[in-house]
Amino acid sequence: MHSSPFTRVLHESFRKIVLFIFALLSLTIISGVLMYFIEGKTGGFANIPNSIYWAITTLTTIGYGDIVPQTGIGRAVNSIITLLGLSIIIVPIVIVIAEIYNSLYKAISGGAEEK
Repeated sequence: MHSSPFTRVLHESFRKIVLFIFALLSLTIISGVLMYFIEGKTGGFANIPNSIYWAITTLTTIGYGDIVPQTGIGRAVNSIITLLGLSIIIVPIVIVIAEIYNSLYKAISGGAEEK
C-alpha cells in the first residue's frame, strides 16, 4: 500500500515533533513557575495557573498585555521567553521542510544514497 508523500513526511518527522512538543510543554510550565516566583503577586502573576497562561501567550508571541512583568529581572526573562517563542514557531516548520527535502531527494535520486 502506497502512502502519500505528505503522510510519509509526517511519519518520518513524528518522533521529532513529539519531542519538540514535550520540550515546549516543559518550557511553558517552567517559564510560568519561574515568573510566578520572580514576580510574586505583582502584574497579574497571582498564582501558577495565571503565570502559565502568561507563558503560553508570551511563547506564542500573542502577548495580550493583561499580565505584565513589573521587575527588571521579570522583564529580562520576558524578553528571553519572547525570543524563544519566535524560534518555537520556526522549528516545526524547519523539521517538516527538511523531511520534505529528504523525501524529494530520495525520490529524485532513486533512493541510491541513504543517510
